[in-house]
Formats: sequence, structure tokens, C-alpha cells
Amino acid sequence: MGLFKNTLARVLGIGGTRIDTKLEKTEYQAGERVKGELHIKGGKVKQELESVFLHVMTDYEVESNDKTYHQNGTLQKVIVSVDRVINASEEVVIPFFFTLSENTPVSLHKSHIWIKTHLEIDKAVDQYDADGIQVIPSIGLKTVIQALQEEGFVLRESENKKKFGKIIQEFEFYPMNGEFRGKLDELEVNYLSFDKTVDIVLQVDRKAKGLTGLFSDSLGTDEINVRISFSKEQITDKQFVRNSLMNAIKRYCK
Repeated sequence: MGLFKNTLARVLGIGGTRIDTKLEKTEYQAGERVKGELHIKGGKVKQELESVFLHVMTDYEVESNDKTYHQNGTLQKVIVSVDRVINASEEVVIPFFFTLSENTPVSLHKSHIWIKTHLEIDKAVDQYDADGIQVIPSIGLKTVIQALQEEGFVLRESENKKKFGKIIQEFEFYPMNGEFRGKLDELEVNYLSFDKTVDIVLQVDRKAKGLTGLFSDSLGTDEINVRISFSKEQITDKQFVRNSLMNAIKRYCK
């Protein structure tokens, strides 16, 4: 009977090993270290555990054949090595930590972020757990948002999309006040963080003027894409960021 139960555990996962991910907290800043524990409880028989995979997940917009729908995607994958045998009913606690990518979309509007835990069991049915988290802007992104708001822009909408080879969050600003009111329809902002630099990609949507402007607007030719690079030090300097963004917008908003 013991051999039969062990065979079922290895092939079908009937052993019942379970995993529960416990995070230190539920709110993190993009770029912050995430700490937590993996609580693994053995089933009816001993089983060999290999690895635990932590997937930082979100849903994002996909356009295909003139239709728009949403699907889930992995933003970041972390591997926690276990490589041990867990006995029947044994409880194991494994601490872990990783740095949340600075490119993680923030919890805003329709953006939801969660961590999916995948316990890989040798020759058995894998186990999963999912924990939602709140993500607030990184210091750099917060600087960009504040700089634009001080120039009269209002954050109107955000959407997660697959762009530049990765899932990123697109922010849509409207010029409610300031010198760009009446000159721009909207300003789309993408924040791309790398090891040593940060790129801000702007889509400047100029307001249509006259018949020529309306014709250009209908063709999408009134939209200008601008890419600005900052060092990690510059992106936290609000005045520098503000001046750089305004100069770029002015250049293409005549």
C-alpha cells in the first residue's frame, strides 16, 4: 500500500503538497526589494521538491484583427531553489527576496499586479498560489508625473501594452492648464528603465488646425514620437526633468 501511495504521489500529485506565499507587506514601490516566505506543507507521503518560480504578473491590452482584448503576461520571473525532499505532513519555511523591476506597472486605473507562485514537484502535479500587490511609482516615474502636473498636465488614463519588446504602462496626459492647453490633444508617456539610464518616450499629439490639420489628424501624421534619455541621477532631479520634457514638447508643438 505504501508503494502504491508513493507511486500515485509522484505521478498524479495525490500526495497533496501545498504552498502558501507570505509577503512582508502588500504595497511596494517599483524598484523596491520584495521580501517574503514560502510556506510549504507536505502531503500524505514524502515528495521531492525542485524549484519554486515567482512570476510577477499583470494583464495587458492586445490589438489583433481590429479587436482589442486583454491577456495575462509575466513581467518578471524569479527562481527560488529548493532541491530537497519534504516528508509527509512536514512544514518547511523558505525565505526569499528579489528586487521588483522599476518597469513594473503601477496599480492605477485598470492595472493589476500579482505574484504567482509555482511549486515544481518532481513527476507530480505542480502547485500554484497567487497574491495581489499594490505598486506605487518608482522615484523616477514619480518625478516625471510631478513635473508634467506642474506644467498643467492631468493624468487622464493609463493602459498596459506590449511595446518595445516588453509589457509597459502607457500614461495619457491631457493639457488642462499651462502653455500647451489648446495646442495638444494629448501627451502619451512611456517610462523605460535600464541598468544605468532611463528613457522617456513621448507621443506628442498636436491639436488639429484648419483643414490641413484635420487631414493630418485623420492620417495620424499629427503625432510625433520623441525619445529622451536620462541618467539615474538626472531622472530624480525634477527641475532638470521638467525642463527637458518641456523643451522637447515645445520643439514639436509649433
